[in-house]
Amino acid sequence: MIQLDPGFLISLAGACAVLLAGSIVRLLSLRSDASDFASVRRRSLIVWWVLLLSLSVALAGGSLGLSVLFCIVGLVALLEFHRLFGRSAIGPVSLFWVVVVLGIGHYLLMVFTDSLWPLAFFPMLALFSISATQILTVGIGGYLRATAGYFWASMLFFWGLSHCVALLHLPVRESDHGDWTAVGAAGWPLLVVLLTETDDIAQALVGRRWGRHKMVPAISPGKSWEGFWGGLLATTVLSIVLTPWLTTLAVGRTTGAGLLVAIGAGVVVSVAGFLGDLNISALKREAGVKDSGTLLPGMGGMIDRIDSLSFTASAFYYYAVACAY
Repeated sequence: MIQLDPGFLISLAGACAVLLAGSIVRLLSLRSDASDFASVRRRSLIVWWVLLLSLSVALAGGSLGLSVLFCIVGLVALLEFHRLFGRSAIGPVSLFWVVVVLGIGHYLLMVFTDSLWPLAFFPMLALFSISATQILTVGIGGYLRATAGYFWASMLFFWGLSHCVALLHLPVRESDHGDWTAVGAAGWPLLVVLLTETDDIAQALVGRRWGRHKMVPAISPGKSWEGFWGGLLATTVLSIVLTPWLTTLAVGRTTGAGLLVAIGAGVVVSVAGFLGDLNISALKREAGVKDSGTLLPGMGGMIDRIDSLSFTASAFYYYAVACAY
């Protein structure tokens, strides 16, 4: 379990304060609106608070807590994926259960071995297991579509998200300077989640208000260049503020170098989040649906909520590792 350091509690209190302010503004803007749309928006505020509470508890639980949270998230996302495609020609139900076992096993290994080797091992094991199952149970009928589809799902919903757990292994102190901050290891995954959600929200708000130039209307009609740059700016500014507080990326560097590293983190998360969002949008367009499910009022399904994070967690992790060398 991660020690509940003062800095960690302060960080969560700050996140709660921001969400509280946003909730008040949203409720005031909807106070005279009795439409179904307004009702959904109000319920979505409850979802945001549940998500923040779940993340807070998981972070306090360290590797075990985050692994339990993201394993459940991955399983729910996989179920939504299977409902969208598993009943069609993409593959038999056996592939679904193979990925379930792979996902649960992956997180168990990350917790009980307390190492990072499962990250390197998972892609190969997933490809071998899914391919072998498809060959032995079905044969060549729809082989590539089924194998690629479930391998894609396993990489996004389990391998990609598990980098949030891997972030706990990044350094929390600098050997020549002692303790670097009061936040501790939880600062790494907290930073990538906060930057990812900020990018999503900023892109949506700026795009709705000023979006004029569409980027990829065939995949995501709501995406605009204005929204993209708005999200990039907001995420980069927040990264400059939070990176020195939550991580060791700027430790041991000059002020200018630390600033550049923080800017780079914001850019990496923003671009990766944008691509992750489009990745899931393309999936939904092929399935012919607007949302992956109805689990989260006002947000859609679990896949809709983790679309950006499925890319940003791994992108930020490898960026941080690269900056350490």
